[in-house]
Amino acid sequence: MNSETKPDSHPLLPFRKKIDAIDNQLLSLLVQRQDLAYEVGQIKKKQGMEVFNMAREEQVFRNLKSKSQGHLTPEAIQYIFSEIISAARTVQQPINVAYLGPEATFSHQAAIYLYGHSTTFRAAETIEDVFSLVEKGVCQQGIVPIENSYEGAVNITMDLFYKYDLKICAEIFLRIRHHLLSKSSNMENVEKIYSHPMPFAQCRSWLRSNYPHVPTQKVESTSAAAIVAQNNPKIAAIGSRLASMTYKLNMLAENIEDQPDNVTRFLIVSRQHAEPTGKDKTSLLFFLNHRPGALYSALNPLSKYEINMTRIESRPMKVRNWEYLFFADIEGHISEPGVHSAIQEMEKHCAILKRLGSYPEGGMVWD
Repeated sequence: MNSETKPDSHPLLPFRKKIDAIDNQLLSLLVQRQDLAYEVGQIKKKQGMEVFNMAREEQVFRNLKSKSQGHLTPEAIQYIFSEIISAARTVQQPINVAYLGPEATFSHQAAIYLYGHSTTFRAAETIEDVFSLVEKGVCQQGIVPIENSYEGAVNITMDLFYKYDLKICAEIFLRIRHHLLSKSSNMENVEKIYSHPMPFAQCRSWLRSNYPHVPTQKVESTSAAAIVAQNNPKIAAIGSRLASMTYKLNMLAENIEDQPDNVTRFLIVSRQHAEPTGKDKTSLLFFLNHRPGALYSALNPLSKYEINMTRIESRPMKVRNWEYLFFADIEGHISEPGVHSAIQEMEKHCAILKRLGSYPEGGMVWD
């Protein structure tokens, strides 16, 4: 600083004072918001209501993001308020959320984005354990992967929706960024690469170009791979930035996925239904009688009531050879008259039809 420039004449000082004043206002308002959240929590307890209301939270996010302006983007608003809302839930009633572990998997990352850091998370060893923890009431909700934009459906998740009587109450889309992680700081030191089968599939071209002769080892999760790499500098793992930070690994190469718009869709499972928001999806699981035209007959009511089907997948029945379960997503909430009537008519043409839940459409893709 120039000896002739007084400390209180620094050009940044007026801006810093304004920012400090705004921060104090924000803090005061956040305290008031927490007090109101506590009062809301007391009413919810008396009424026997669930603390986590995805429909209400999605409406809050949509309203706030619609008012973004200047340098405050809708994405920034979502990040900021997800943490504010997460803190508000803790003064109402903390919730436990199960995810496919260990810590720092992509499921864990998606859960943090959706619920915020103030939530209590529980790592499960398998996707079925996530369902089981929620069904038994150990966790109020769980997050499970259902499909990837390039690798397709997560079949085990579809099978578990048939096995367990849980409801889908939300969805979230996460852009998958893969990085090469290692204790070493040099790519040339890598002698073996560990990861889950899906990241290997999503990084085929990069691996072929950069490590054509290095052996790979499949493990149950990207975090399990990071744990192995943590203990051996000659081993690298393919995993997330969160895994890099959690297990203190260097990122030898970033964004090594073959497709930059690689997105995984996650579903939130609960024992409770989600309220309508005006922009919802409904998921169905159904099994058809084995006769010609059965699928056409089952889906025709959707056309009759002008309901758009956004996805349909088939899975072999585990107990009957050459017969299939169908997993479908349609637009609208089951409480809407047209959706309700269409599903009732569909049911007449199905041997089994299971309503998996109606829930808010996922918003932005988290990155």
